[in-house]
Amino acid sequence: MKFNINRSIGWNLEYATMHITQIITDGADCYPWRETFVIWPRRTITGQRIGWQRAYKRKIWVVWGTGFHMEPHVEYATLFEILSDDGTRMA
Repeated sequence: MKFNINRSIGWNLEYATMHITQIITDGADCYPWRETFVIWPRRTITGQRIGWQRAYKRKIWVVWGTGFHMEPHVEYATLFEILSDDGTRMA
């Protein structure tokens, strides 16, 4: 596991012990898939690395542990991954 150097020690300790239990796609400050051009390497929703190509991104909220801690995340995907996604995965 890789620690995030831009976060506090407490956040990293929670991150090391908690698992994502829910993905919120229709909450406040969320937006649907939008077409974008990915310049720097990113990981898609299936774990594939993409870079310097056209893809889609969306902003979601992920819930950690028992539902008390939420963090905003940006997800990237190709069109084929969006079409094959059934919505049951956890980020």
